[in-house]
Amino acid sequence: MRLSKFIGAAAVFLAACSPALNWREVRLDRLAVWLPCKPDQGQRSVHLASQDVALDMMGCESSGALFAVSHTRLRDPTQVAAFLRAWRAAALENMRATAANERPFAGAHPAANAAKPTAAPLATIPGIEPVMVEAQGQKPNGDALQARLLWFSSGADVFHIAVYAPRLTADMTETLFSELRLQ
Repeated sequence: MRLSKFIGAAAVFLAACSPALNWREVRLDRLAVWLPCKPDQGQRSVHLASQDVALDMMGCESSGALFAVSHTRLRDPTQVAAFLRAWRAAALENMRATAANERPFAGAHPAANAAKPTAAPLATIPGIEPVMVEAQGQKPNGDALQARLLWFSSGADVFHIAVYAPRLTADMTETLFSELRLQ
């Protein structure tokens, strides 16, 4: 009887010590990103900025947050800026954003990319800089929702990184946005 109680207590202790966010590197097209859970992958067609595109996506849920990465390749690279604006507007509308703070994204921490010689800058089209948005909004059921969203491009490739949760914390966002690398 004592042994079973010990085993039960040990199992609870070990479960408590296991990390809730189990970060691993995954790739979507040329982008390497760290997600805290094993992602599902899919593709869907979307219509944005007068274009029909195939959107490749991967995402997972961990610690009450949804982590998502998306990519598409536009046929006309001159339409990247308009497409990025339309995608931002659609994402904020979908989450019923009531407040949004938009700022340029400085990129991954220099130390994070220093040991990774294959890392490339996230902005490779002059005049189209990566944009980070921190937003407050609502889930479809009306519950509060926070999001940190990033859009950037490389040539005709357009990427979107997102995390959504009732309350975002640094452990949900720091690794996700500091370890991005284009291959």
